[in-house]
This record gives sequence, C-alpha cells and structure tokens, in this order.
Amino acid sequence: MSTEALTAMLPAHKCGLYITHNEHRDYYETLTEYLGDRDFMHIGYWKDAESRQRALDTNECWQLQWYPDTPIGFHHVFAPTLAEVIELANAKAAKSA
Repeated sequence: MSTEALTAMLPAHKCGLYITHNEHRDYYETLTEYLGDRDFMHIGYWKDAESRQRALDTNECWQLQWYPDTPIGFHHVFAPTLAEVIELANAKAAKSA
C-alpha cells in the first residue's frame, strides 16, 4: 500500500500525528493499572463504554493523537483495535470540521 493511501485513511493534520499501541506495557502495567493512574484517559476519548471494556478485557489499547491545524490544539482517542481507533479519529475529526 502506498504512503498516500495510508495517509488518506488518517484524520487530516497539518502538524503531528501519533499512533501508540499498548503503551501500558512499557511501564510493566496492565491496561487497568495504566488507565487507573491517568484519569484523563477515561471519559470522552473512547467511542463508548463497551469499546473501553473490550480493551480492558483484552489488555490491548490503541491511541491516536493528532494536531489538525496547529501544534497547540490536538485530539486524542483510544480503542481496542487499530481499525477502531482510526474510525473513531475520523469521526471525531468530521465533527470538529
């Protein structure tokens, strides 16, 4: 797949975009422990409670953070799979446009 095709799947961003997978494992924590230490990662960043619970159940978490216009304002979303985090990011970007 070409770079252009991959980029087209991501939300528009004039500045940085970061995809992170299982960052909690870098700290030797379960996802439950990781999210428990970071209250800001709870409400509003997940599609719904069910997707968050699936991530907790599988100990798998994808994060996507992007800066649509400037290096100051960003959006951040979480999901249990890569496909879901990209879908959620694009939905959030469309609402913000």
